[in-house]
Amino acid sequence: MDELNMNKLNEEELNAVDGGVGEASSVKVKPITPIWVKVTSTSLNCRYTPDGEIAKVYEKGHRLKVDGITSDGYWYRLLIYDPRSDGNGTCYAYIAKKYTMRD
Repeated sequence: MDELNMNKLNEEELNAVDGGVGEASSVKVKPITPIWVKVTSTSLNCRYTPDGEIAKVYEKGHRLKVDGITSDGYWYRLLIYDPRSDGNGTCYAYIAKKYTMRD
């Protein structure tokens, strides 16, 4: 099954989903084999949680490596340098899948 093309996970897959870290620990994410995606919109907000606070903004054409997809299929998870930690730490963040394409 190609989880990247699915809009939803089935019950068995949802039960196997891991949480994120920190603020995102309640976000249900299915790990995927890491892939590169490219931003297709003029700009793309990278958020600490889906629909949450903006961590960074990426411009069109920026390449990002993602390693998970939320259980609803709408958000990719990626590891970023956390701007809140002055660049000394990392955290998971989320980008809207519909504004990207596989690179």
